[in-house]
Amino acid sequence: MSEPTGLRQALLDLGLEDLIPLPEMATSEEVRSVFQGEAAVGQLRTALIGLLKEGRIQIWSGHWSREPEVVDPAAAEGLLRVDEQYVCNSPADLRLRVYYANIDNIRV
Repeated sequence: MSEPTGLRQALLDLGLEDLIPLPEMATSEEVRSVFQGEAAVGQLRTALIGLLKEGRIQIWSGHWSREPEVVDPAAAEGLLRVDEQYVCNSPADLRLRVYYANIDNIRV
């Protein structure tokens, strides 16, 4: 397993680009390069929750067909704990898509 620091930095770098949907993040080249393959959802979740608690990222959500809105940190952590949010077209992803962004990119 790679160092958590590498994953955290990859997530922060990716989050500078735009609002990143969790399923897209899980398969991004930035994240895959840290693990030399696909990362486990648990590793992604732990890293994102840590970055959220440190105030380094924001979580956004909304139906995939609408503009997402920023989520308060308490609710955001709950969304990050749902494994289905990390899988494209899962029931959870289709109901409420979850995104993250590096706060250096966008902040409300």
